[in-house]
Amino acid sequence: MAGILDFDSKKIIKLLDENGIKKTWMIILASAISKKKCMQYILEHENFNSIEPQKEDLIDGLTIGEIGVLYEFSLAYFNSTDRKDKGQFFTPDDVAELMASYSKKFPNGKWLDPCSGIGNLSWHLVNRQKNKEEFLTKNLILADMDELALFIARVLFTLSFQKSDKLLFHSIETNFVKFDFLSVSDNRRLTLFENGNLDLIPEHDFVIVNPPYLATSEDVKFETAKCADLYAYFLENIIKTSKCFISITPQSFTNASKFYSLRKLLIEKFSNLTIYNFDNVPDNIFHGVKFGSKNSNKANSIRSAITIALPEYGKHQITSLLRWQTKERKDLLNNLDSFLSNIELTADYFPKVNRIFESVFQDLKNKKTLTSIISGKKTQYPLYIPASPRYYISALKQPVKRSSIKTVYFNTKKDRELAYIVINSSVMYWWWRVRDGGMTLSLETLHSMPLIECSIKDDIIRALEKSESVNKTYKMNAGVVQENVKHPIDLISRINSYVLPKYSERLTETHSNSELNQLKFLVG
Repeated sequence: MAGILDFDSKKIIKLLDENGIKKTWMIILASAISKKKCMQYILEHENFNSIEPQKEDLIDGLTIGEIGVLYEFSLAYFNSTDRKDKGQFFTPDDVAELMASYSKKFPNGKWLDPCSGIGNLSWHLVNRQKNKEEFLTKNLILADMDELALFIARVLFTLSFQKSDKLLFHSIETNFVKFDFLSVSDNRRLTLFENGNLDLIPEHDFVIVNPPYLATSEDVKFETAKCADLYAYFLENIIKTSKCFISITPQSFTNASKFYSLRKLLIEKFSNLTIYNFDNVPDNIFHGVKFGSKNSNKANSIRSAITIALPEYGKHQITSLLRWQTKERKDLLNNLDSFLSNIELTADYFPKVNRIFESVFQDLKNKKTLTSIISGKKTQYPLYIPASPRYYISALKQPVKRSSIKTVYFNTKKDRELAYIVINSSVMYWWWRVRDGGMTLSLETLHSMPLIECSIKDDIIRALEKSESVNKTYKMNAGVVQENVKHPIDLISRINSYVLPKYSERLTETHSNSELNQLKFLVG
């Protein structure tokens, strides 16, 4: 089989309809096992009682990540909201391989994958080792609440890595643990376990993890309770019980005010911290594969971050919110370190700044902000800012017809004209990506924009006013037309040259759909 894109979903749908999820996967696994003589002993497990292998091995030629897609499809086939409700997204092979590659920076020790699923991250971690079988046996624990996923992982790891240990499936049984990583915390309150505490977490040194991404209620067991998100609770337990870790999570922890406590924990515990941030357009780290029924897996729109926290003394490094085209995916992943900057990370927020913009950030971070000229009341000098950025942010003198818009008022015409110029330059858009980068432009981010004071240039004002009337755009959102204004890039570039001539070219490049275009500024 060439791969998941060639997979005929009708075959697994037929099995699922006839057998349900567990039996279907026992049939799939038994069919794969039956082709290998040295693996026949696995079929003696009680899960394979009364299971008849098929002639066709449905997972033949599929990667561990692609098998994860099939398992995800199986769950979604019976409950299309299950994945979203649980906040579960399987890590693509190239990303899992990338994350596992950072393990070379870690000393020897025991690894834990605390929400392993069928084991994509751990599989790639094992595959990087010189003695794969020994590492799997002695240096790795997979934990999850999904017993079926754990069993599938145990079979797949045996099929992939059994070499000298002819009974590897049995040897690694205790390495696959059903465990609720969030059932314990450090406050010694009663949990699912009597007198539960962090000591109940399987003993380990390091963690590799793709935790659930799901907003939830505040849980007072955790220091990060105000985050009200499962991935924050996971990271808190990881920070408190591990020497270091590799994770992939939403990038929202870098800036959202509710994640203050998590940022504080991270920078207090780890002096050696590297964060790679990824946008969700035009390509996405969690690139989905759609096939089969209407309940097949949906694309994941999460803006993600890979975090590497190391045990030894070091420095804090971070990238911008990286963008790339689908055809550039491999090139982007191979060049991640080119975008790292040595920007100070604080509990208030982690500035998402790449190496190319490090000097820009340092020059602007201590300037007065837009809030210094914003009026606290309604005046005759408003600006209207559509609040759903993607590739640009526009400030308008005339409101547009859309559901999401921020209105700010100024005390004088001069103040409004200054804001009109600066916000319509690339500065506001770049600052939003540094300070936030979420779904919408918040008032907090808008008010915090560095204010570049310059004289009012009448020809730029006239050009912007004319552009408002001739460069309107329209987009359907939930059946409703959303109006906006997209100023032409040559006008934005012209404003950049006036506002920040030293950095104008690179600021204009921030509107590109590929961060790789910015690497040209590193030449020389």
